[in-house]
Amino acid sequence: MNGELNFQFDHVHVFCTDLSATERWFVEGLGAELVGRGDSLGTPSARVRLAGVDIAMRTARPSEQLQVVPSPRYGEDHIGMRVPDVDAAIEELRRRGVTIDMEPKDIGADLRIAFVSGPDNLRVEIVQHKGGQA
Repeated sequence: MNGELNFQFDHVHVFCTDLSATERWFVEGLGAELVGRGDSLGTPSARVRLAGVDIAMRTARPSEQLQVVPSPRYGEDHIGMRVPDVDAAIEELRRRGVTIDMEPKDIGADLRIAFVSGPDNLRVEIVQHKGGQA
Protein backbone atom coordinates (compact mmCIF):
# COMPACT_ATOMS: atom_id res chain seq x y z
CA MET A 1 0.00 0.00 0.00
CA ASN A 2 3.03 2.32 0.45
CA GLY A 3 1.33 4.66 2.91
CA GLU A 4 -1.55 5.35 0.53
CA LEU A 5 -5.05 4.84 1.91
CA ASN A 6 -7.74 3.75 -0.49
CA PHE A 7 -10.81 4.78 1.50
CA GLN A 8 -14.31 4.39 0.16
CA PHE A 9 -17.26 5.70 2.12
CA ASP A 10 -19.24 2.81 3.62
CA HIS A 11 -21.90 3.99 6.07
CA VAL A 12 -23.10 6.29 8.83
CA HIS A 13 -24.09 4.61 12.10
CA VAL A 14 -26.92 6.04 14.19
CA PHE A 15 -27.70 4.94 17.74
CA CYS A 16 -31.39 5.48 18.53
CA THR A 17 -33.79 5.20 21.45
CA ASP A 18 -36.61 3.98 19.20
CA LEU A 19 -35.45 1.92 16.21
CA SER A 20 -38.91 1.78 14.59
CA ALA A 21 -39.43 5.55 14.82
CA THR A 22 -35.97 6.31 13.43
CA GLU A 23 -36.38 3.82 10.58
CA ARG A 24 -39.82 5.26 9.78
CA TRP A 25 -38.41 8.84 9.81
CA PHE A 26 -35.74 7.92 7.28
CA VAL A 27 -38.05 5.88 5.03
CA GLU A 28 -41.31 7.84 5.17
CA GLY A 29 -39.90 11.27 5.96
CA LEU A 30 -36.73 11.41 3.90
CA GLY A 31 -37.52 8.78 1.27
CA ALA A 32 -34.75 6.34 2.18
CA GLU A 33 -34.90 2.72 1.05
CA LEU A 34 -35.08 0.04 3.74
CA VAL A 35 -32.15 -2.30 3.02
CA GLY A 36 -32.74 -4.72 5.87
CA ARG A 37 -33.31 -5.47 9.51
CA GLY A 38 -31.20 -7.66 11.71
CA ASP A 39 -29.35 -8.12 14.92
CA SER A 40 -26.19 -6.35 16.08
CA LEU A 41 -24.65 -8.42 18.87
CA GLY A 42 -28.03 -9.06 20.49
CA THR A 43 -29.59 -5.68 19.74
CA PRO A 44 -32.17 -5.05 17.00
CA SER A 45 -30.77 -3.14 14.05
CA ALA A 46 -31.82 -1.80 10.66
CA ARG A 47 -30.11 -0.39 7.59
CA VAL A 48 -31.50 2.16 5.13
CA ARG A 49 -30.01 3.71 2.01
CA LEU A 50 -30.37 7.43 1.35
CA ALA A 51 -28.79 9.03 -1.73
CA GLY A 52 -26.59 5.98 -2.17
CA VAL A 53 -25.32 6.09 1.43
CA ASP A 54 -26.04 3.28 3.89
CA ILE A 55 -27.24 4.37 7.32
CA ALA A 56 -27.02 1.68 9.98
CA MET A 57 -29.20 2.05 13.06
CA ARG A 58 -29.45 0.25 16.35
CA THR A 59 -30.61 0.73 19.91
CA ALA A 60 -28.36 0.58 22.96
CA ARG A 61 -26.96 -2.73 24.08
CA PRO A 62 -27.62 -3.68 27.71
CA SER A 63 -24.03 -2.78 28.62
CA GLU A 64 -24.28 0.71 27.06
CA GLN A 65 -25.62 3.88 28.64
CA LEU A 66 -26.23 6.11 25.63
CA GLN A 67 -27.57 9.63 26.06
CA VAL A 68 -29.43 12.02 23.81
CA VAL A 69 -27.40 15.23 23.78
CA PRO A 70 -28.37 18.63 22.42
CA SER A 71 -26.76 20.19 19.38
CA PRO A 72 -24.41 21.90 18.77
CA ARG A 73 -21.87 19.66 20.37
CA TYR A 74 -18.37 18.42 19.69
CA GLY A 75 -18.10 15.50 17.30
CA GLU A 76 -20.60 14.83 14.55
CA ASP A 77 -23.33 17.40 14.16
CA HIS A 78 -25.40 16.57 11.09
CA ILE A 79 -25.67 14.76 7.78
CA GLY A 80 -25.71 16.97 4.66
CA MET A 81 -27.90 16.04 1.68
CA ARG A 82 -27.62 17.89 -1.65
CA VAL A 83 -30.77 18.73 -3.62
CA PRO A 84 -31.37 20.77 -6.79
CA ASP A 85 -34.00 23.01 -5.10
CA VAL A 86 -33.87 23.40 -1.32
CA ASP A 87 -37.19 25.30 -1.14
CA ALA A 88 -39.06 22.55 -3.00
CA ALA A 89 -37.37 19.87 -0.88
CA ILE A 90 -38.34 21.61 2.36
CA GLU A 91 -41.96 21.95 1.23
CA GLU A 92 -42.08 18.22 0.41
CA LEU A 93 -40.46 17.32 3.75
CA ARG A 94 -42.95 19.57 5.54
CA ARG A 95 -45.81 17.81 3.68
CA ARG A 96 -44.41 14.48 4.93
CA GLY A 97 -44.46 15.74 8.52
CA VAL A 98 -40.71 16.21 8.95
CA THR A 99 -39.76 18.86 11.54
CA ILE A 100 -38.16 21.90 9.90
CA ASP A 101 -35.55 23.42 12.23
CA MET A 102 -34.29 26.16 9.94
CA GLU A 103 -36.16 27.47 6.91
CA PRO A 104 -34.14 27.85 3.69
CA LYS A 105 -31.66 30.70 3.70
CA ASP A 106 -28.79 31.87 1.55
CA ILE A 107 -25.25 31.41 2.80
CA GLY A 108 -23.33 33.67 0.48
CA ALA A 109 -24.09 33.93 -3.22
CA ASP A 110 -23.69 30.26 -4.13
CA LEU A 111 -25.23 28.25 -1.30
CA ARG A 112 -28.77 27.85 0.09
CA ILE A 113 -29.39 25.60 3.09
CA ALA A 114 -32.07 24.46 5.53
CA PHE A 115 -32.11 22.03 8.48
CA VAL A 116 -34.57 19.33 9.48
CA SER A 117 -34.55 17.09 12.53
CA GLY A 118 -35.68 13.65 13.52
CA PRO A 119 -35.64 11.30 16.48
CA ASP A 120 -32.90 11.70 19.11
CA ASN A 121 -31.89 15.15 17.81
CA LEU A 122 -30.70 13.71 14.50
CA ARG A 123 -30.11 16.67 12.18
CA VAL A 124 -30.00 16.77 8.40
CA GLU A 125 -28.84 19.78 6.42
CA ILE A 126 -30.52 20.20 3.04
CA VAL A 127 -28.05 21.88 0.68
CA GLN A 128 -28.48 23.57 -2.70
CA HIS A 129 -25.40 24.69 -4.60
CA LYS A 130 -26.57 27.52 -6.86
CA GLY A 131 -25.30 27.69 -10.42
CA GLY A 132 -24.40 23.98 -10.45
CA GLN A 133 -21.33 24.30 -8.23
CA ALA A 134 -20.47 21.24 -6.17
